[in-house]
Amino acid sequence: MITRTVRAETMMQALEQVKQDLGTEALVVSARQIPGGLPWQVWRKPMVEIVAVKLEAGEEPSSVMKKEAKEPTPAPAGNKQPAVKDLTRKDTDLLKHGNQAGASHKKQPAQTQSSSSVQPESVSLPDLAELVPAAADKPSNPQPVDVVELQGKRIEPKPVANPKIDLLQQLGRDEIIEDLNIVQVATATTPALPLLQLPKLPWKTPQEALERPEGAWPLLEMLYRQMLQQGVDAGLVKRVCQISADTLGYQAALDKKRVVEHLRRQLEAYIKVQRETSLNEHRVICVIGPSGAGKTSFCAKLAVRYRQSLKRSVAWVCADTIRTGGIAEAKSYTEAINVPMRVGYTPQEVFDAVESFSGQDLVIVDTPACNPRNEESLVEIGAILTALPNRNTWVVVPATAKENDLINTVAALNSFKPRALVATKLDETNSFGALYNLAFRSQLPFAFFTRGPRVLDDLLPAASSRLVQALFTERFD
Repeated sequence: MITRTVRAETMMQALEQVKQDLGTEALVVSARQIPGGLPWQVWRKPMVEIVAVKLEAGEEPSSVMKKEAKEPTPAPAGNKQPAVKDLTRKDTDLLKHGNQAGASHKKQPAQTQSSSSVQPESVSLPDLAELVPAAADKPSNPQPVDVVELQGKRIEPKPVANPKIDLLQQLGRDEIIEDLNIVQVATATTPALPLLQLPKLPWKTPQEALERPEGAWPLLEMLYRQMLQQGVDAGLVKRVCQISADTLGYQAALDKKRVVEHLRRQLEAYIKVQRETSLNEHRVICVIGPSGAGKTSFCAKLAVRYRQSLKRSVAWVCADTIRTGGIAEAKSYTEAINVPMRVGYTPQEVFDAVESFSGQDLVIVDTPACNPRNEESLVEIGAILTALPNRNTWVVVPATAKENDLINTVAALNSFKPRALVATKLDETNSFGALYNLAFRSQLPFAFFTRGPRVLDDLLPAASSRLVQALFTERFD
């Protein structure tokens, strides 16, 4: 006799494992519910444990049943336990072949016989095909059901609404677990649904740029479409490509390096940059921008650059008092780079803090995040900036934002007369057309570029060649 103990999350999985290991002639000796997982895991789920046996060649079912039969566990005095009858051959046949006559599921009670004259027959796991009812009795959309047989008692089958709910929880507590024989009734298999094929949306050329430049060679046309994919203004792209097609000769039009250089020079002429030497004219720099743009980290990089590279004294005024952790972040930066810092909660306090650092070469004012679509947020930023008349205002914008959001942000902050733009997160995108269009349409110069979290190495002075080169290489180097 071969014995197997199987543990699974559900009764159906356990019975399927028994059938795979021992075959359809296996006998289920016992089934019980056990805790799953490790002892200290309070979130562990219950599991099902089944003990099954298989007869070897030459063994009789009756002898095995005599060995495996156990006396029922006596119930406590307070609980009344119903009498449990032996499973006769008639009940076994009914379990194996189902109600083939189309009668009701009610079973006739077994004839009472003494245990000495009638030996209990072994119940094997039937083949799943034998337990499928006739086609006339099948519901239109069958669901898997579990049939639980007690010796002398049958529990009506119920659909499995949730496979995680164990069937043993549906039994009465007064039943004896050793007297259970649980089999699974298979239903018609439902064909698997095909994989969902999501449509791929190819890039489409804007309507205003459907006509390619006249006289453009294949190489120039390829670069023309590449700049459109980067999101550069279609009218500007067509203009510079038309100039290149008209001015470059046949030999030059076949040289990719010369064509790219010709386009780069034209694109660089349409955007402005602010030289770092011009910063000496303004001692107070106010950094404004939307939330998540990286204003505080940029202030830290700018302070490090002025203090270590340019050898100038720097002070920090933290007006970002609304954001959670804004003051703590500013303190951690200033303590690390040894820069004095003061906190201003009101416009007057910000003005007093800036005046207290009159001996410093540069004073950086980190303002709270501004929502360009919220009037109260704009009024709050305007009150701080109004308290500092001799200031240099920079707008910090992330390169990962949409072009429409970038333009709306700069348009909302244009009333504060910003002097320059600071582009951050240039290493987190491969599309730079929106940033280029922002500088082209607003005509605000770029002051600095940032491309990573490192404070010492990721701040670069603005250069139009860097941004234009990224349009062709699709990465900011």
